[in-house]
Amino acid sequence: MAKRLHSFALNKCQKRVCIAKDRISQLPDEVLVHILSFLTVEEAANTSVLSRRWLSLWRYIDRLDFDATKPLDKVALQPNLQKRQMKKYLRWVNCTLQMCKGQRLDQFRVCFDLNKSALHEIDKWIEFAFSRNVQRLELDLLKGGEIIRNSVNCYTFPAWLLGLGDSADSSSYIPHSNDLQILSPVKQNFKSLKVLLFKSVNVTGKVLEFFLHNCPFLETMAVHGSGTLVNLEVVGPSLKLRHLEIQYCYKVESLKICDTNLVTLRTSVGTKLLLKNVPMLVEVKISSAAFNHILNDISSCLSCVISQLVVLHLTTHSWFKLSQEKMEHYNFPQLTKLKRFVLTTCGQKDRSLLGCTSIIRAAPQLKEFELQLISGCSVQTVRECRKAAIKCRLHHLKVVKLWGFYSGAAHVELVRYFLENAIALEKIIFDPRTPMPTRFPLDSLFVKKAQTARNLAKLHLEGEVPPDIELVIV
Repeated sequence: MAKRLHSFALNKCQKRVCIAKDRISQLPDEVLVHILSFLTVEEAANTSVLSRRWLSLWRYIDRLDFDATKPLDKVALQPNLQKRQMKKYLRWVNCTLQMCKGQRLDQFRVCFDLNKSALHEIDKWIEFAFSRNVQRLELDLLKGGEIIRNSVNCYTFPAWLLGLGDSADSSSYIPHSNDLQILSPVKQNFKSLKVLLFKSVNVTGKVLEFFLHNCPFLETMAVHGSGTLVNLEVVGPSLKLRHLEIQYCYKVESLKICDTNLVTLRTSVGTKLLLKNVPMLVEVKISSAAFNHILNDISSCLSCVISQLVVLHLTTHSWFKLSQEKMEHYNFPQLTKLKRFVLTTCGQKDRSLLGCTSIIRAAPQLKEFELQLISGCSVQTVRECRKAAIKCRLHHLKVVKLWGFYSGAAHVELVRYFLENAIALEKIIFDPRTPMPTRFPLDSLFVKKAQTARNLAKLHLEGEVPPDIELVIV
């Protein structure tokens, strides 16, 4: 009897499943299109095969993210596929835009290895995006999907599209009301912009300032690897801009940021930087070739904001040129509000890391310290560990994260420093992987070295770290 009842219930459930209504398809078009907008372009287009009801819905999506992660991964493995994949990418974008019927765009993103040879196609794409009142425009044209290309081969943003002419020289440009009048062939449709990102795109200060002064909602601007950016002024309390990145633009002669409510700044042009009256600036990432250059940048360019910073990220490709003793005794400006400090540098054999403690001592409210060592091979030191020259109670430091290959004594002495001085320390994290993502697959030798680094870290650090502090080895 029980078996019969179970069989009856099972058959009834199966019938219900078979006759279940497609309630999702009964939703209004606007709702379905909104749902599809969270998918990739390819995924959204694939829904057209579901039924006649879904056939054209994807054409109205308002987020066009032409991400090409898989093709770029293929190119990383086989560079000779680049031209073929580029042609496929251009066809994909062109065909998709021909079918799109939406009247507005929240996002338009191009992400592929494209250079100036794709000039005409990219011009048309930008014009399309502006004609749909795009809010987020991203042109990520990095070589191989991850490297800044030579600016000579970079695509150049079409200034004519804004009614600014084709001049690439903005070195003498000073914004005046007459210069900033809108003469654009796209009929002011760029005014909806909230985010503007250019990677390996040549763009002038004149163009960027035009966007700043004519886009009332523009909050984020990022420019990486422009060879035509010379001067840029981000000036005026009326600007909506909150986040600015100017990275790897090696021809920059001046970057002036005054009287704005900027919140975050990331730049590699520290010596060219002029900051004045930026009371909301709390997060800064600054890059330089040598660490002593960064110290000069902080002492001069960042002096007016150093006491208000909450997050500071320093990146250098060359470790301390000053002696270790001088670095530890360096009189660093007080970072009274700093909560998070990140240091990215290249590992060098037998180099102590204790020099960074001068910055840590200057940050009495520090809660998190992160060290990112960039090195393709082990730089393990065999020297004796030394103690920090100066002790300093760290009352708020809770998390220490160490990236990169294990370096023996350099890591041990730094961990000991935190154990002796950070009275609120809760966690130490060691991760031998590189903090810089790459498309290239890790070879077996690299994987083997990473595992060796984990084993050494476990062997040396487990005996150092007391049980009440969590040691995490990733």
